[in-house]
Amino acid sequence: MQKHWIRTVSIIFTLVIILGLVALQTGWIGLGAAKEEKNNAASAPNKSENKDLPEVRADIIKHSTLIDAIKVTGTLLPNEEVELTSEIAGKITAINFQEGQIVGKGALLVRMNNTELTAQVDRLKAQITLYENREYRQRKLLEKGGASQDEYDAVLAELNALKAQVRETQANLSKTEIRAPFSGTVGLRKVSNGSYVNPGTSIVSLVNLQKLKIEFSVPEKYSGQIKKGLKILVRSEILEGDILEALVYAIEPKINLETRTLTVRAEMNNSQQRLIPGGFVDIEIILGQYPNTIQIPTIALIPELGGQKVFRYEKGMAVTVPVKTGIRGQQVIQITEGLSIGDTIITSGILNVRPDAEVKLQKIK
Repeated sequence: MQKHWIRTVSIIFTLVIILGLVALQTGWIGLGAAKEEKNNAASAPNKSENKDLPEVRADIIKHSTLIDAIKVTGTLLPNEEVELTSEIAGKITAINFQEGQIVGKGALLVRMNNTELTAQVDRLKAQITLYENREYRQRKLLEKGGASQDEYDAVLAELNALKAQVRETQANLSKTEIRAPFSGTVGLRKVSNGSYVNPGTSIVSLVNLQKLKIEFSVPEKYSGQIKKGLKILVRSEILEGDILEALVYAIEPKINLETRTLTVRAEMNNSQQRLIPGGFVDIEIILGQYPNTIQIPTIALIPELGGQKVFRYEKGMAVTVPVKTGIRGQQVIQITEGLSIGDTIITSGILNVRPDAEVKLQKIK
């Protein structure tokens, strides 16, 4: 009986211990689940932070120098150019240049047959000597009354006529020599030694490349700002990134009625002969420079009814700011009112931005 009671108590005690362990374990599990749920709740992002915000880029306004310039295209022209031709008919007896050679002013390039003209000059000079003696004798006789005034005048007229013939023949003789009218580079010759040429026959071209002229046109609205001495910048693929300078030296006195543009010419040094006539160049005309100005990219400017505006970035918000503009460049525009140095202006992603709405700043410079 006693043994049975002891066994019963042992079984009950064992069950109590088991139930206690189970209850304790169940509490731990619930506690762990609660902690995990709490942690998950803490780590879950705020719905307001997950919402999609427009991504934008912005620029900080700084002091800068505004360059008022326009860009046009132009054509290179030689400083001087001439097509040398024959003035008289005759056979070429000597060619004294090499194609592509640089020659000086007055250099003899081509000589033509001048034998006949030289003989005429010699004959006329001999006759002049004879008539000079006759004129001397007639003048002495006239002084003594031994000859009439008419007789003296006839001899003098004949002498003067012979002298005129000499000058005429010498002028024709000079035409048998073709000389360079200025220093330059000769081109490709179009005749050979021994060729017979007629008046107007082209011999060779001569081009001065030490300086070049640039001809270009500017829109009518800029005509009042183009002056002699204005500096322009010249760019060309041939220059491989180098920029050359030229100065305006001549302006057409009227606007082209067909194109509504003003034709201008500038002059530049080409002593190294990096450029050649006929080439195409890009031109930037500096109309003025304005230091300490506020300027923003033109893409940041938003036109609206009655004016223009920009979006200023302030504490995560896109704030609308009305502005007034000044000089417009190729990629920037001057702001005269509405912005200050240090303001942050949204420059990209503007189409997705709403006034006074939150934005996500992706990049700033």
